[in-house]
Amino acid sequence: MRRRNIELEPTDWQASDGRPRVLIEHHDSSIGVAVGNLLTAEGYAVSHCRGPEARAGKCPLVQEGECERAEEADVVFFGLELSDVGDREVLRSLREHFAGTPVIVELPVSRIPVYEEELEGCFVVPQPLTRDTLLQAVDRALR
Repeated sequence: MRRRNIELEPTDWQASDGRPRVLIEHHDSSIGVAVGNLLTAEGYAVSHCRGPEARAGKCPLVQEGECERAEEADVVFFGLELSDVGDREVLRSLREHFAGTPVIVELPVSRIPVYEEELEGCFVVPQPLTRDTLLQAVDRALR
C-alpha cells in the first residue's frame, strides 16, 4: 500500500498552553503529522513546517534568517532530506540563528557519518523512528 503525502501548510501552535513547543520540520507530511499527534498526546505543543518545499523553495529562515515558529520553539524535530542542499541550508540556518534551540535530526544510521559536520551540536535519532526514541530525544533536548 502506498502512503499518500498530505499537503500540509505551516501551522500555528497546537495546544500551546504553556507546554514545551516542538517545531516539526519533515519532508513527509504524513510522518510529520504522526510525530505531531504522538507528541501532542504526550503533552507537547506542536507546529508543522515542511521547510523550503512548503514555501515554493523560499524558506524565510534561509532567505532572511527569520522564522517565527523556530523563534518560539523549545526544540525542533528535523526530518528534512540532508541530501538536498536547500534542506541542509535550513539546518545550518536553524543552528546559526537559533543557537539556543536544540535540534533533533532524524536520519538513517548509514547516513550519519556522511553528514557528521552538519550534525555537530544536534541530537540524532536514527531511523526507523520509534515512539521511545523520539520521546527520549525530545526529553534529552529539553534538559
